[in-house]
Amino acid sequence: MKRPAPVVVVNVVQTLLGLLLAGITVYLIVLTRSKETLAEQDAADAVRGLLIGALVLGIPAVITLIAAVGLWKGRFWGWVLSLATDVGMVAVLLYSLMDENEMDAEMLVMTAGFVVPLVLLLLPVVRKFFSTKSTL
Repeated sequence: MKRPAPVVVVNVVQTLLGLLLAGITVYLIVLTRSKETLAEQDAADAVRGLLIGALVLGIPAVITLIAAVGLWKGRFWGWVLSLATDVGMVAVLLYSLMDENEMDAEMLVMTAGFVVPLVLLLLPVVRKFFSTKSTL
């Protein structure tokens, strides 16, 4: 079965999203060893915070990359896992936006970065492609 263009776009976007999250996770881990971070007065707290951030982004990165593999193979579980991960990240980011009581431009962009793949996953042609019996 030939993949429709929106399905290919979803596959590419989810793969890039997983790679972006993984890259940010690696960057945060590298920051824990930087001279600037270790030279701070409260370096232990800074390192701990960076490691927590790496964990918070690393888990969705791994799940997103696993889901991307499923999407490339045309599997329904890849679509479900991608959808669940994107919904979870949007929920967490929206909660964070509302909790701080101020609109942060960076946080809005990050939230939109997860809303776009979510909308793409819910397009009828994409849902139909992954829900057919031949792709299970």
